[in-house]
Amino acid sequence: MRELVCTICGKKAVGCQVFGCCGSYVCHEHADKPLQELKPGEKLDLGGRYYLRLKEESDEEAERSKSSEERE
Repeated sequence: MRELVCTICGKKAVGCQVFGCCGSYVCHEHADKPLQELKPGEKLDLGGRYYLRLKEESDEEAERSKSSEERE
């Protein structure tokens, strides 16, 4: 299975963001805040915007997510 990568920078993707008919895979850095806040495997439907957090993430991304939760 091939690894999904960010369409902006080529890093490992953490999820997919869809706006109307256009979508892209993005890394944590390029993900919108609603996608960053989702747990792995979660989905969020905001009408014309749809976010899907991939189930797998690297240790670095998991640590970054954990750190941002602790700051809040």
